[in-house]
Amino acid sequence: MFSDRLKYLRSTEDLTQRDLASKLGITSGAIGMYESGKRFPDNAILNKIADHFHVSTDYLLGRTDDPLPVRDVDQDLYDEHDYNKELDAFLNDDEMSSMFYDYKNWTEEEKRNLLNILKGQEALRELNKKK
Repeated sequence: MFSDRLKYLRSTEDLTQRDLASKLGITSGAIGMYESGKRFPDNAILNKIADHFHVSTDYLLGRTDDPLPVRDVDQDLYDEHDYNKELDAFLNDDEMSSMFYDYKNWTEEEKRNLLNILKGQEALRELNKKK
């Protein structure tokens, strides 16, 4: 599972094994061994791979099919920002509006990703209500 996901993620960025190895600070031979399933990275390298591709280690390990990392949400981490203005601009953009109306032509992955985002936001709202 790990080897397949690593190959897939590397291919989505059109990276060679050498390119990815350079970004991670390891050898291209190590990447080749990981992708062939002959070796497995230690935790530090596994975390670097997850961080590079913006996925969770659980996704890399096959524990979930959702690549998005789960993060603890702490309101103190957010700076003072006018999200209303930014959200209004986003939703009022003609190109964005037409994209949402055209969702029936989206791929299954695109639909699943948007639903995961919306469900995650709803879960956060419920958690915040309980505080």
